[in-house]
Amino acid sequence: MRRISRKHSSAGFNLVEVLIAVAILGVVAISIFTLFVMGRRNIYSGKQTSQAIAVGTQVLEDLAPLNKEMVYAGAFGITDAATGINFTLPKVSGLTAMSFTNSQIRSTNATILASPPANISNQNTPPGLITRWTTLLGTKLGPGSSITVVLTPDQDPTNTPAQFGTSQLLRIRVVVRWSETNRPREAIWDTVKAY
Repeated sequence: MRRISRKHSSAGFNLVEVLIAVAILGVVAISIFTLFVMGRRNIYSGKQTSQAIAVGTQVLEDLAPLNKEMVYAGAFGITDAATGINFTLPKVSGLTAMSFTNSQIRSTNATILASPPANISNQNTPPGLITRWTTLLGTKLGPGSSITVVLTPDQDPTNTPAQFGTSQLLRIRVVVRWSETNRPREAIWDTVKAY
């Protein structure tokens, strides 16, 4: 009896035990590999979101020191008597469309604003905001990204709809859109300038 038990105990693992061990190892390895892939994707997403926040903040910082004349005539080519248009920012798959009334739109995306107004002097005072923002997008968020600025006059006691020159407030919405692994993303900032 002793001879048989010794022989059986020194035989090693059988095929079923080896298959079970390989299956457990495979499940653990796939789980760990998935965690690495998801972690890499989350890190990239966080980086892109941080870059978009930096871009939007830069746009607001560029607009903050500008007075009324510099915003209208200098940066965006808007006359004092101008009113806005009703406009819908095109829907991108996965993102909602945004509608605006009595607003002027300026964008780095040619499909949103095919050509800026003829009187825009965005290369002079301040020096080329649209051009600067396009360059900023290229270095931060890459191709396919855009900055859209929506300017809406408000609180105009003399005109309906509100005109840019006589309004007391200018509502500014900055929309930054970019693509992240073929998934559209956007970030939105709102601010108000009082005149």
